Amino acid sequence: MPSSSHPDLGSDLTKRVIGAGIAVHRTFGPGLDEADYEHALHLELDALGIEHQCQVPQPLSYHGEELDCGYRLDLVISGQLVLELKAVEKIHPVHEAQVFTYLRLSSLPLGLLMNFNTLILRDGIFRRASSLKPASRFQNGILNSENFDDLSREVLAAGLEVRYELGHGLLRSAYEACLVKALSLKGIRTEINLPANLIYRDQLILSRKEVPMIVEDSLMVVCHCVKELGPLQLARDRSLLKASGVNSGLCLNFHSDSLVTEIHRIHAHAKG
Repeated sequence: MPSSSHPDLGSDLTKRVIGAGIAVHRTFGPGLDEADYEHALHLELDALGIEHQCQVPQPLSYHGEELDCGYRLDLVISGQLVLELKAVEKIHPVHEAQVFTYLRLSSLPLGLLMNFNTLILRDGIFRRASSLKPASRFQNGILNSENFDDLSREVLAAGLEVRYELGHGLLRSAYEACLVKALSLKGIRTEINLPANLIYRDQLILSRKEVPMIVEDSLMVVCHCVKELGPLQLARDRSLLKASGVNSGLCLNFHSDSLVTEIHRIHAHAKG
């Protein structure tokens, strides 16, 4: 079973919670919805006398203000352990990032990711411990680059500050919310989730695609949480930029080892 080196992950509480999950899985097996397993696990934990809460709202605190990002913890066990439930074909990095996000935001030390859509539940359990923020602050060299205008430098400075405060491994929505807040503290106006204006042969195409963020009506900003930004993703961002009504954009990858190495400028009229 994948595990962390954190010693408390082998505690009696963790073993009892895993045992409760196994009891539920033994009864139902794979194939149900996540909510079904959560309800059954709630009943099993109650029967075992294990104190817990379900669907716990978790705000994101940034510069002393609580930002509602819509995060809810599936279960919090005895005020010590975050339990995130899944019923998916395969656990993806975003699911693990979700657990790290919840650990960081809740300040709880331990987390379990439990995927019930497996033949053997133990094969779908991932143990995690909270991670720390980077030990050092960002480098300012990129902010002095002639490749960026003043507004881009302000956005980059805010993004670097957010990356330092939150570290890496969280969900994109956390970085987006904090970036909007950081820019507002600088008096910089942002708009988020704007409709994409797709025009073809002078006709408007109604699309569900959204432009993630426009800063001061002149700069599109896209936050990513991927291992590495590749040409296809940048081309996708450029397509959004063309539909945004502005001419330039910044792509920031908050999951890179160093945000400085994963900042990309894009232009609406660039080739390729």
